[in-house]
Amino acid sequence: MLVGVSATAVYGFHTHRERQREPTELIFQLPRSRLDVRVHPRVNVRVVELIDETTGSKVELEGQRLPGFHVSEVIDALRSGGT
Repeated sequence: MLVGVSATAVYGFHTHRERQREPTELIFQLPRSRLDVRVHPRVNVRVVELIDETTGSKVELEGQRLPGFHVSEVIDALRSGGT
């Protein structure tokens, strides 16, 4: 899965990997204006909960605590309203 963060939405894409991961199809698109973001650190991973404050629906994402996975960058973008 590939996660993208823009100023207005969070996107989740299914990916295909040949040489590098390439997004193939959109799995979810959540408006940031309605999201509550919670981060739960674990020993080897971080769990990010994206909760729609209107419906109560949530998406849980788990990211490795290893270089190259860009989990910290995604979390920073979610917390700051980044692009």
